Amino acid sequence: MLNKKDLANLEGLFMLYAVKTNDGKVMAAKKMNTSIDTLNKYLDILERELGSPLITVNDRRCSLTDFGEKAFSIAEQIISNLNQISYLREREKAIKGEVRIACDRCIKNILSFNYLEKFFNKYSDISLSIDICDSLQNLKCSPYDLYLSYDFLPDNNLVIIASKDSPCGFFASTEYLSTRPQPQNIEDILLHHRLILNRCWLSYIQNQCLNLQYPSKDPCLTNSHIIVSDMVNANGGIGILPLKLAQKSPKLIFLNQIKCDFNTKAYLISHKETKDLPRIRVVIDYYKNLLKSV
Repeated sequence: MLNKKDLANLEGLFMLYAVKTNDGKVMAAKKMNTSIDTLNKYLDILERELGSPLITVNDRRCSLTDFGEKAFSIAEQIISNLNQISYLREREKAIKGEVRIACDRCIKNILSFNYLEKFFNKYSDISLSIDICDSLQNLKCSPYDLYLSYDFLPDNNLVIIASKDSPCGFFASTEYLSTRPQPQNIEDILLHHRLILNRCWLSYIQNQCLNLQYPSKDPCLTNSHIIVSDMVNANGGIGILPLKLAQKSPKLIFLNQIKCDFNTKAYLISHKETKDLPRIRVVIDYYKNLLKSV
């Protein structure tokens, strides 16, 4: 049987978990519907029990000590086990209900809904709600169950379910190249063309410029492969794009004579605490198969 000390230690572990997953004590206390004083009380009890500090505070920001991270792992396991209790009733129900999905425009353009009829025939009580988004910056605050994106911002509440590398290449529009010679290497692009680029690759391109006196034109930068594609289609310059995405545009020419080491990654992302719900799990499996086929 659990005694009072055990219960106090459990409370401390829950408080520690809340501090880490809510980026500090203020939001943790709000999430736990308690006061900062109560939160600190149970953290102090746990620290005395373990004989080591769990949290450090610098410039009003909380971070876990190495020992705190170990205690957090234990708290994470306990909470995961507790969540299984909540899922027991759900598992006994038929697989039904709405699954909310956010899909960034780039992923949407390369995914085909293969075997959708077969999926709905098997899970006739599942309802999919799919929104196209330009940005998934605040995933943990958004109302979605699953996310498909080329970007993943590390977050304690989210987990990558599956990912797929997508090779990239240099592309230009047919009309753009009709009045200009095709570049033979990246130096040609930097000296004679404007490069249209996802920001995540800027540092690599800057390293390529080190041996050049000056690039001819400053690059156009964006956080979206779709914007790169739109600008290249509008004859704005030469862009780097995932091959699968660029193949959707008949106006683009693949400059395969130029070596390209870039790979982008497509992610299927879910919330840790709900990824094993049956209605979400079957949709996860469906999208995992879609990613494999890309």
